Amino acid sequence: MDNNKLSSIEKALIILNQLSEPPFEYKAIDLSKILGINRTTVHRDLDILIQNDFVIKNDLNKTYRLGPKLYNLGSVYLHNFNFENKILEILNKISEETKESVGLAIRDYEKVISLYEIEFFQPLKMNYRPGIFYPMNRGCYGKCLMAYYDEDKVKKLLQKQKFEKVCINTLTTTEEILAEYDKIKRQGYVTSIEETFKYAIGVGVPIFNCNNEVTTCLAVSFFKDDYYLEKIEKFKEILSSYADQIAKYIP
Repeated sequence: MDNNKLSSIEKALIILNQLSEPPFEYKAIDLSKILGINRTTVHRDLDILIQNDFVIKNDLNKTYRLGPKLYNLGSVYLHNFNFENKILEILNKISEETKESVGLAIRDYEKVISLYEIEFFQPLKMNYRPGIFYPMNRGCYGKCLMAYYDEDKVKKLLQKQKFEKVCINTLTTTEEILAEYDKIKRQGYVTSIEETFKYAIGVGVPIFNCNNEVTTCLAVSFFKDDYYLEKIEKFKEILSSYADQIAKYIP
C-alpha cells in the first residue's frame, strides 16, 4: 500500500502509531523511511502535531516523541472507568500477595489494551506497560478477552490475519487459536507459557460485568522456574478470589 496516497489525517495517525513503538523517539527522515511517506509530508504533519501538543521535538538531536496531549486523552479514557483508585488498590493487594507482576486489560470492541500494570516486587521486570495493544493469538490478555468475544467476528478477524511464531508456544493457526479459546471458556482461566518470549509465564481470569459479559482480564505474569506449574495453580486461585471485587468497578 502506498502511504503517500493516504489522507492527511491518516498519515498523521500512522505517524503517532509509529511514535508509540520502541525506541519511542524518531528523526523525521527515519519516520519517512519506515512509513514510506514523503519526507516533506512527514515534516508538515509533525509540525501540525507539535502545534497541538500531540508530539514534542527534541531540538538537540532532532528527534520527535509523543506529547502531553496523548496523556491527557489517555487520562480521559481511564476516567471513564470511574473507579481507577479502587482498582489499583486491589491490584496492589494482589501484587503484594503474589510478589509478581499484576495487570488488568480490557477489550474495547476488537482491540485488547492494557490499562494497569504493577511491577513492584520483581528484581527482573517484564516491562509491560499501560496502553499496549495485545494480539489475539498469544498472552493472557489477548486470548482470554477474544475467547469471550462474538464468535463470528472472531472468525472473521482470524481469517484476515497471519500470525508470526515469535516464541516456542505461539499459536499461529486458526484451528489451534479457536481450540485454545474453547479451552479457556471451559476451564474459566487462561495460561500463557512461553508464547510471547522465552521464560515468560502468565495466568489470568476473566472478569464478568453486571451484564455477564467479559471485557476485562486480570492476570499475573512471572518468569519460568522449576515451580511454575505450582505457581500457576496458586495464582489462579488468588486471582479468582479477587475477581468479584474488581467486577464491582467494571462497567
